[in-house]
Amino acid sequence: MTDTIFDYVIVGGGTAGSVLANRLSARPENRVLLIEAGIDTPENNIPPEIHDGLRPWLPRLSGDKFFWPNLTIHRAAEHPGITREPQFYEQGRLLGGGSSVNMVVSNRGLPRDYDEWQALGADGWDWQGVLPYFIKTERDADYGDDPLHGNAGPIPIGRVDSRHWSDFTVAATQALEAAGLPNIHDQNARFDDGYFPPAFTLKGEERFSAARGYLDASVRVRPNLSLWTESRVLKLLTTGNAITGVSVLRGRETLQVQAREVILTAGALQSPAILLRTGIGPAADLHALGIPVLADRPGVGRNLWEHSSIGVVAPLTEQARADASTGKAGSRHQLGIRASSGVDPATPSDLFLHIGADPVSGLASAVFWVNKPSSTGWLKLKDADPFSYPDVDFNLLSDPRDLGRLKAGLRLITHYFAAPSLAKYGLALALSRFAAPQPGGPLLNDLLQDEAALERYLRTNVGGVWHASGTARIGRADDSQAVVDKAGRVYGVTGLRVADASIMPTVPTANTNLPTLMLAEKIADAILTQA
Repeated sequence: MTDTIFDYVIVGGGTAGSVLANRLSARPENRVLLIEAGIDTPENNIPPEIHDGLRPWLPRLSGDKFFWPNLTIHRAAEHPGITREPQFYEQGRLLGGGSSVNMVVSNRGLPRDYDEWQALGADGWDWQGVLPYFIKTERDADYGDDPLHGNAGPIPIGRVDSRHWSDFTVAATQALEAAGLPNIHDQNARFDDGYFPPAFTLKGEERFSAARGYLDASVRVRPNLSLWTESRVLKLLTTGNAITGVSVLRGRETLQVQAREVILTAGALQSPAILLRTGIGPAADLHALGIPVLADRPGVGRNLWEHSSIGVVAPLTEQARADASTGKAGSRHQLGIRASSGVDPATPSDLFLHIGADPVSGLASAVFWVNKPSSTGWLKLKDADPFSYPDVDFNLLSDPRDLGRLKAGLRLITHYFAAPSLAKYGLALALSRFAAPQPGGPLLNDLLQDEAALERYLRTNVGGVWHASGTARIGRADDSQAVVDKAGRVYGVTGLRVADASIMPTVPTANTNLPTLMLAEKIADAILTQA
């Protein structure tokens, strides 16, 4: 059956899809359809696990309720003597996508990230080109009047005031300052190393997802905007090299929806998979699966970025638990830190850390990731079935420099906790996977004395931070690895764009939520101005 013809069909109602649905439907003449495979989250019916901004990890305690079920990936690179097991990957499957299930951290990254994008062929995506869109998306409660910030955007951003920091947090600041790290206050406007209160996307004590910010009641009532949740796109429709619409499974009915333009915002794992199933990707791989080649683009599914991570935890002593007590929002991770590993080529700020103490769980933690990684991975189709997930390999630590950065980060943590202000607590630091910090791992000091054991532990337990990106990157037309142009238009076909974290040439030195909001705003503007 053929349904209504739309001007724009947006595939994926996550962070980027929410932005595009709002901005494109703001023009009454545009007929817009947003399709999301997961549940709706209207303001009056947000699941409590999603709503809770003080415990943003709760969605991950709900199994696959809010995630693509049984989606598994490989994180660590293959290495002799290391067993690799597939791991569940928590990709949001609900309106708001990652912004509905993430850790609510709002981090832009550094100006150099976007200058690098431009140098790699993303014309107009340098720092000066992206800053207006960071400003456009935010409503910063602390720095909204600063020229580098916004005060009228859909997404509220705030921080825990230092007056509410616990005694434990103050002790941590003293240790960091003794190590030469100053308080830079605003991570999104000061770009040197230092510590700061992390910025969060919170409204009071509530998570504020892209769906809440961009798809509120005033947007949902627009007669030119249709929102289909619990609906799955099976394939893109084609006529020659033109993308003409999508085939959608909605309930028990399969609909053929025609579109003037289709925009993929299904995320860095799902958007390239849709491209590949459509015949857009490496020709040899497509031929091997019997998929007719529509456009030979070798970069589809390659260039998969992620931040390698590891955690350190310690049971709180009685004094540490008392000093960690505070009832204020965001108190579990009160300090963010940018630091430098010194690993070749000695890129500044190549580490990002959180130090905090949670009196409820009784744990102090220092979790960190490689903020400027060198390793990249890939994804490939297993078959042409739209219900099959791609084979995903993040290939973490394939570049030995990233292993060196994790080791350097652990030594920095040891140094910080050896300062008198923290050493007084007598905390026994142990290694832990970042994704599930818990006691019982090997003691950090023991592993630091045994290089072989340390490397084996890191290669076996390295985590990510759900910052998948880069699998359909922006670049110039003469770059064989580029998939889209500066406006997100897919090379080799017409009527198709990608507008999510897939198009990032490199992963920013940041959590990817704010950069994804920014790039969706920028692509929406390009569409509306025909740039």
